[in-house]
Amino acid sequence: MPNLDMIFRTTFLLGLFAGLTACGTASQAVRDVSVEGKPLTADISGLVRDESRAPKLVYVRPGRPGLGAYDRFIIDPVRVDYSDPEMQELRPEDIARMQAYFREAMIRELRAAGYRVATRSAADTMRISSTISGLTALSEAPNVVSPEALVPVNVGEVTAEGVFRDSLTNRIDAVVVAHAPGSPEVFPTPWSTWVEAERTFDRWAGELRQAIDAAHGR
Repeated sequence: MPNLDMIFRTTFLLGLFAGLTACGTASQAVRDVSVEGKPLTADISGLVRDESRAPKLVYVRPGRPGLGAYDRFIIDPVRVDYSDPEMQELRPEDIARMQAYFREAMIRELRAAGYRVATRSAADTMRISSTISGLTALSEAPNVVSPEALVPVNVGEVTAEGVFRDSLTNRIDAVVVAHAPGSPEVFPTPWSTWVEAERTFDRWAGELRQAIDAAHGR
């Protein structure tokens, strides 16, 4: 699935972490903000929009520390936003497996790079929370029989929201949202097997580690 990996990783993860590591000027105060008519799930009070990251939505707290200030991370369970009624078309067991695998992939990457992954708040610890929305099962999906098969999931239109907090104070330092509109050119095929979905999660987790490495000068 080269198009999915290349396009979505670029629009979400690279843009997301660039918003944290770069020193662009945040110029627009946040008021009532939404993506595709849907409100953000995070509290963005006190954050300002970094217009230099457009068209991605990047909101930062002025004077925030960057990723380089942290070498210990709490990875929250990945959330799925069910506010879209279409989300109910997905099998609960598929959603649970996606959430668990993506979180574990991030943890594996961080530990392999020598970073500490924790469950308790402490100094120099960042808390990373992720929410995805817009996933829908294809209405014409055939019955699946293989244990490795996945009810084909339409990833042609995905919204991803990342929230980065100082774990000790619970202060939100950045919220980054990427919306990838669906089109046959961008996402010509859906995920149809767990191999495809998990390969994508592994690559996204790799981008997280690379961004943190870059912030630490590695």
